[in-house]
Amino acid sequence: MNLIVPLAGPDFVGADGSVKALHDVRGRPLLQAALDGRSWRDEIQSTVFVLHDDAASRKFAEGPLREWYPDGKQVFLSHYSDGAAFTCMAALSLADVSAGPVCIDLCDILFDFNGDPVSTIDQPEVGGVAITFPSDNPVYSYLARDTSGRIVEAAEKRVISNEASAGVYFFKNPAVLAKAFA
Repeated sequence: MNLIVPLAGPDFVGADGSVKALHDVRGRPLLQAALDGRSWRDEIQSTVFVLHDDAASRKFAEGPLREWYPDGKQVFLSHYSDGAAFTCMAALSLADVSAGPVCIDLCDILFDFNGDPVSTIDQPEVGGVAITFPSDNPVYSYLARDTSGRIVEAAEKRVISNEASAGVYFFKNPAVLAKAFA
């Protein structure tokens, strides 16, 4: 499986210069706590991190990120994109097509998940899987479904349903991700 981790948003580096991925969560940096806690971590064959090209992100990428994930590829964006979906498209060119499915993980929400998204994505009729939870808090992003249960809309920080996104999405392969993006 390919993993794309978009870390290029304007909130990645705080006003005080702190890096969000390094925030302490129960004695571990947020990024490590999120990625290492995912039940599908052993399925990952290729990882691409996307960062904004600034001094704090470069320092993080050359230090902790390289130490924790030495085989991870890195993409730097000169400007902020119009959201995580656009940021992920910058990483798609480095995805390993032979690695199969693509997982996009925003790595900013920790959760317990008992499902098996990798097996689900292997089903012929499934193109993508999104991990969600019930909420109406506008700090989260939301997904809306049609009557057949297919996701037809996503909205950042805007409540359009009672189904908040956990910030993790799976796609059968890079081509399906590109089609979903379109």
